[in-house]
Amino acid sequence: MLSDADVERYARQIVLPEIGGRGQARLLASRVQVLGHGPASLHAADLLRRAGVQLSDTEPSAVVDLRLDAPTPGPPAGAPLVIGRMRATRAMVDALPAGTMPALDGDIERDEGPGADTALHACALRALGALVASETLVLLLQPERSPRRTTLDVLRGRFASRALEAPA
Repeated sequence: MLSDADVERYARQIVLPEIGGRGQARLLASRVQVLGHGPASLHAADLLRRAGVQLSDTEPSAVVDLRLDAPTPGPPAGAPLVIGRMRATRAMVDALPAGTMPALDGDIERDEGPGADTALHACALRALGALVASETLVLLLQPERSPRRTTLDVLRGRFASRALEAPA
């Protein structure tokens, strides 16, 4: 049950039909482990905290992997996994419900746009963090959701989402 302080603090989220009081209570009870230390992971962690999610390394409700140059670990037992990757100004996010294996085609094409030291790339990293946070919130609120991949091309202004096939 939400306290009066929780209702006041999260009123704008509670009025959304996609969240409501029950959804907000679920978010407040959730613990997410964020892997990574760059701008994307810091932004994702901040947005998740603002939504009421606790950040924790122990018994997470979900795991967010934003280690941009590291291999993705196997899926955590019983917890959804959200994987975010970036190449120049192109982002890819896989949202995998509990028990779903990461896709083998997890790398994205090299971008021919501006390099990693541009202001556009810095904006793209913040967009990646926001996209990862939103996909994490969806999985926490709708654990039965199908796996999906979302891509964002910041340079060209293109955004796409598609279902991921379950591995055989």
